[in-house]
Amino acid sequence: MLVLSRPDLERLLPPLELVDALAEAFRVYARGSASVPLRTSTPVTADGLLLLMPAAAPEDRLGLGVKLVTYYGGNAARGRPTLHATYCLMDGETGAPLALLEGTFLTALRTGATSALAARLLARPDSERAVCFGAGVQARFQLRCLAAVLPLKGVTVIGRDATRARRFCDLMTAELGIPVETGAAHEAVPRADLITCATTSATPVLFGAAIRPGTHVDAVGAFRATDREVDAETVRRARVVVDTYAAGLEEAGDVILAFREGVVDSAHLVAELAELVTGAKRGRLSPDDITLFKSVGFALEDLAGARLAYNRAMAQGIGTEVRL
Repeated sequence: MLVLSRPDLERLLPPLELVDALAEAFRVYARGSASVPLRTSTPVTADGLLLLMPAAAPEDRLGLGVKLVTYYGGNAARGRPTLHATYCLMDGETGAPLALLEGTFLTALRTGATSALAARLLARPDSERAVCFGAGVQARFQLRCLAAVLPLKGVTVIGRDATRARRFCDLMTAELGIPVETGAAHEAVPRADLITCATTSATPVLFGAAIRPGTHVDAVGAFRATDREVDAETVRRARVVVDTYAAGLEEAGDVILAFREGVVDSAHLVAELAELVTGAKRGRLSPDDITLFKSVGFALEDLAGARLAYNRAMAQGIGTEVRL
């Protein structure tokens, strides 16, 4: 079995190549060639969950895989990461294990790359000004991937911890080569072309009344039916796309809570991502549309990322072989 560490994956997975691999994976899904059950969640402690995310697409050379994720909401206070993940990639024809990958980096990068794929299809091509809610690990990957597909010229970061937000801005300014600065939501949101929400908040941080026409909103932080980062007005005003209908209707609190409050119903979802990728449906119809991509994570994204990393690792001789 090949073991791929985080440094290995950083060499093997350029964001744009992963965006393209994800687009192909969603085409596979649209053809009905992939089996992707909803993830299962096992409570462990008062603030801890174990998530299992399997996916299989053997006929399309993606193979078979499963991700194990732990989510411990109190870990930030302990000085530990909130998420830990491990990915096991297997041969789709024989079931033989092929690789064990560090899954935390894989999860963060594929989440950002999926948002970038959606933004490529939903955001205005001339989007330059971004607002980022959150200054943690996932926010970094969101900006890294979104900047790879859009001509961003500046980012305003809104974070709860001012010191942490300033450090984040310094890091991202150096990485992206564009101004990344802290700011106030009431000033930045009405001027934004793109808004990304990557927080652990269970209650809204973005309010739809302030969003100007033409803005694309990307919401990835909330992944439970009880939590949301954007309010019901954001959902009401937007053309809403989800990664998949099944997961969106089961886990996307941002839209589920808007349904429960009677603001909109499920018919308000205009597409799932595979329909945009194949051209079966359109997300943005005019430059003035507000669009919202709501993602809760999809196991086929992990499989596509793991397979891309494995194929490139085998071609380049990267990784460590171990015998079980």
